[in-house]
Amino acid sequence: MEKSFFFENINILKGPKTEVIKDSLLIIDGKIEAFGKEAKEEAFKKNIKISKSGNKLIAPLLVDIHSILKDPLTGFDDNLKSLKSRARKSGFGSIALLPNSNNWRDKPEKIPFQKNNDSDIKIFFWGSFSLEDQGKNLSPHYELLESGSIGLSTSNFFDTSIIFKGLTLNAVKSYPILFSSTTKSSLQKGIVNKDVKALQSGFYIIENYDEVFEVKNILGIKNLFPNKNIIIKNISDSNSLKEIKNKNISISTTISWWSLIADTNNLKLDDLGWKVDPPIGSPENRRYLIEGLENDLIQAIAVNSIALNDENTFIPINDRPNGISSFELVLPLLWEEFINKRDWEISKLWKYLSFNPSSLLRTSEEKLSIGSKRWLIFDPDTKWLNNQSNLGYDSPSNFPKKNDLIKGRVIKVGIDF
Repeated sequence: MEKSFFFENINILKGPKTEVIKDSLLIIDGKIEAFGKEAKEEAFKKNIKISKSGNKLIAPLLVDIHSILKDPLTGFDDNLKSLKSRARKSGFGSIALLPNSNNWRDKPEKIPFQKNNDSDIKIFFWGSFSLEDQGKNLSPHYELLESGSIGLSTSNFFDTSIIFKGLTLNAVKSYPILFSSTTKSSLQKGIVNKDVKALQSGFYIIENYDEVFEVKNILGIKNLFPNKNIIIKNISDSNSLKEIKNKNISISTTISWWSLIADTNNLKLDDLGWKVDPPIGSPENRRYLIEGLENDLIQAIAVNSIALNDENTFIPINDRPNGISSFELVLPLLWEEFINKRDWEISKLWKYLSFNPSSLLRTSEEKLSIGSKRWLIFDPDTKWLNNQSNLGYDSPSNFPKKNDLIKGRVIKVGIDF
């Protein structure tokens, strides 16, 4: 595999609080060697031919603030090895995995050891706020955080006093705490939120989606603990954003990338993306979510991956587990939605896909620097067929827009060399 490249007038985004510029770039053995005039001189000396720049972009790696991996070591649907391979090739440099697991990550010994380095994708683990996420007894917060957990996560408010107790204790300090916008007890048989198109499609409908109620609870907790780093996970209801805006309480939120792409009016009836968590809603709801992102009511876009295999995906839609898993589609489809359709600056998309997620996780923000392999090259003009042959047969089966022609692809990644 070729590891050295020289580009003239390629689009370059160097890092946070910068804009895209056109300049020369030299990469040798997967590492950034030089920019500008120096890149030209070194490429000439080393007789490295010019690669076609076109509309390509070199930019910092992406950061996924939360996804699910139930069995990191021996998982059949997905495991750390396959997850890292797919995410790395898709331009991701860091992934923070939720405690949701066959062996719930609520104790230090259940957090898989990871030795992260700058030459590979970094894996972080959220610890569980309560034992088995039951909301009855606190997990050992201090030990979890000391053992390397990136923060704590909860989706159960069965006993609010447990939440208060956990936040009152000093162990949490400034670590991020991820609160689900829907509780475990709210799960029901419905697939999509109720609207005309969903009713016409014959899917089971979610009659009483209670995200707003839970968001109100979380805002009340944040109001009592203003100094805690509380993050609301997976905002998906426009009314929740209205509640946050009206309450005027400073709180961070995340959104699943699919909630920004899909609605009940733009999916084929056989698309696997109909049944997801959080559920998709109407086109009007999606438009308001996008407005919330544009107005900084949402701070980070998450991949929110949940892997399923063929056996799961062959189950009739009303009965199969929910969730999609496709790191490969995240950047191309968001690029189409925001850069092409809405004329966003590229730096703004990276703010929500890389820089803000790093900040919320309290990790170093990704950036391009001399000697670094932490870069991706995205070609917005590359077209490819979205099927398992192109994705790799080790990938999960529940990826949306199957067999669609996709425009835009991450074509090279430094840490993949």
